Amino acid sequence: MLNFLNPRFRRVRARHNLPYAQPDVQGAIPVTSVVIPCTGEDYIEEAKLSALFAERFATEAQEIVIVSDQPAAAFGELPPKTRIVTLEVPHREEAYPYKQIYRSRLIKMQAPLHAQGEGILMIDSDLNLLKMPEIQMKNGHFYSSFRQGKMIAKLAGAAQETIPAYYQLSVRPYLEDHVNGAYLAATRQTWQRVCPLWLTLFDDTWKLMNDSQPPTDQLPLACLLDLLDLRTVNLGEWANWPVSKRIGGKPGVIPPEVVGAHGGFPLSEWQKYLADPRQPLTFKGQDYTRKVRYLTDAEKQQQ
Repeated sequence: MLNFLNPRFRRVRARHNLPYAQPDVQGAIPVTSVVIPCTGEDYIEEAKLSALFAERFATEAQEIVIVSDQPAAAFGELPPKTRIVTLEVPHREEAYPYKQIYRSRLIKMQAPLHAQGEGILMIDSDLNLLKMPEIQMKNGHFYSSFRQGKMIAKLAGAAQETIPAYYQLSVRPYLEDHVNGAYLAATRQTWQRVCPLWLTLFDDTWKLMNDSQPPTDQLPLACLLDLLDLRTVNLGEWANWPVSKRIGGKPGVIPPEVVGAHGGFPLSEWQKYLADPRQPLTFKGQDYTRKVRYLTDAEKQQQ
């Protein structure tokens, strides 16, 4: 918990949300691999579209890797430099209402380990790269965009005896700003440290919590960044630009500064962008995204 006089708090705070313009956070490892997690048949189309944009605009990347629970044959023809990795992940018990979301998190937290390059950028399947990400990485650093909100709020109302002790001893989950999981970059060495612990903390946390909310991977991520003593680096708003929040619900033009455009539906609007990036696009508002991305399994079947 927060104690502003505590040396541990001061150390973490000094290593959190550092601007990328700060010279000592920049290394020599560029983005070589773009990784796109994709869980469930319903998300194949958007993952393929994300791969198409990565191939078209992230031209210096050496590979695009879609990591999924679906077989490679289900994806059909793929853009150049793109390959499929299929993983087997366990199922939650039948009564658990967010089985699909839980599986998607398990896929995501393992996905970077299946890249072959040294500089690995993982993006959500509904995020499209519109430029080559210019990130020069170094070990021990985690590069992302940031959002407002205390991650520890996810445990509000939980019985104290069910909250793992590592959250009480951490700092980042209590801060007002947090790393956003839709756009995460790190070196291979850093990902090899992050992924196993991420899986462990996620599984431990959400096996203890009740099933009243979708299981988020960002809460355990905030905690493990403390445990591994990593520095977190802010790539700025353009890295992970929220489409529906900025221009959803009315025609709008995507600014040319955008590197990663996150969450634009329907997907058909993106074909217009490929034809002419300067033309207005009409995406659904952010309420639609919230509704369709965080449904229980029963709600999803009713759609």
